[in-house]
Amino acid sequence: MKITEIQFVPLKLEIEGDSSALGFDSSSTENSYASAETLAKQRFAPPETVFVRILTDDKLEGYGDGATLPHYLGHGVGSLLDWLKRFRKVLIGCDPLNIASIHRQMEAVASIGVPGCRPAQAAIDMAVYDLIGKAHGCPVYEILGGARRHELELQTQMHGHSIDQLLDVCNYFLNKGFTGLKLKIGGKLRRQGYSKGSIDEEVDKIIGVTSKLPDTVQIDVDANQALGNSKITIGIFEQILRTISHPKLSIEQPLHHLDILGHAFIRRRIPLPMVLDEAVTSPEAMMQIVRLQAADRVVLKPNRVGGLWQALKIVNICEANGIGVSLDTMPFTLLGDTMLCHLGSIIKNHYPLDGEGHTFFSQSPFVGGIKLQNGRGILSSEPGFGIQINEEVLSRMTASTEQYY
Repeated sequence: MKITEIQFVPLKLEIEGDSSALGFDSSSTENSYASAETLAKQRFAPPETVFVRILTDDKLEGYGDGATLPHYLGHGVGSLLDWLKRFRKVLIGCDPLNIASIHRQMEAVASIGVPGCRPAQAAIDMAVYDLIGKAHGCPVYEILGGARRHELELQTQMHGHSIDQLLDVCNYFLNKGFTGLKLKIGGKLRRQGYSKGSIDEEVDKIIGVTSKLPDTVQIDVDANQALGNSKITIGIFEQILRTISHPKLSIEQPLHHLDILGHAFIRRRIPLPMVLDEAVTSPEAMMQIVRLQAADRVVLKPNRVGGLWQALKIVNICEANGIGVSLDTMPFTLLGDTMLCHLGSIIKNHYPLDGEGHTFFSQSPFVGGIKLQNGRGILSSEPGFGIQINEEVLSRMTASTEQYY
């Protein structure tokens, strides 16, 4: 089998409903009156996404999806399309069943794998794995080593400015059967800097929400690098632990993604699991985290590390060192979340994963894939990712590439 063509289609993704209150950094006046359902759907601005279709001489097609959030990953769709075009030049004529060779070709173009190219690599990687599954007549999770489970518990992110508002969002998802919640903090600290009032506000938020949630719920307090200082982070959580105790409470990425030593210091001082997210950019970065004993669990985004090929290496490193692996939605679409659940099905120790980002969009060109039911992601046994394309919807959602240059 040979690759004959690689097509790129930028997608126009729109959040369902009112878009006036997006993301956890929005001001209190923007979302202070938003309902729990509105906040649940409007946790982020629409990502910039490119659908990738790989065609072969055997008439099989593979589907991939690369996404970027400019404020989070530092580049937009223009860069993503540029990398995809560079990869296409070297991949036409290659055997898509040889995933190692596909990655060697991309690495030759991308040198040592600069961060900006990884969502593009991930999109190609996803389409290749989809092709391999279809060629062998099996789901991708069998190509990855075999599923340990076909139903996966789900986690989501909580946004809101008041404790009551946050608890409304929590209950909205708990009533849907979710078992993991990610409490976002640090938005005001990021915007305004440190003050006693702002720090006290974060402490009160964590205590007020956590104290009202069942012991069975996994709670990750996610600062998205906003706390910035290890001693301040220690002070915050020491104060919290003097007031409450929750058996499934964890700290997620309080410091800059390069400050592995700082996270290791916090981990030694605070008796809560340390979860690293933005620091997990590659298998090599994961090895540094292991060497410095900086994490009890990581959040793995295949889109950020270059796809399933690299993600599997990180999973293996983690499992060999007793580190848990959580998965987080990105590239956000039904295709992306389906890929995430295939990966989640093979991981030894299962943590609730964030795989419902696709439900927030007003329309989708993708049909099939995972089904969400009673707070679970349910995998099918269809070949590849089990995704079909609604060509009419795809045509309506196609964005002009000119706007990105």
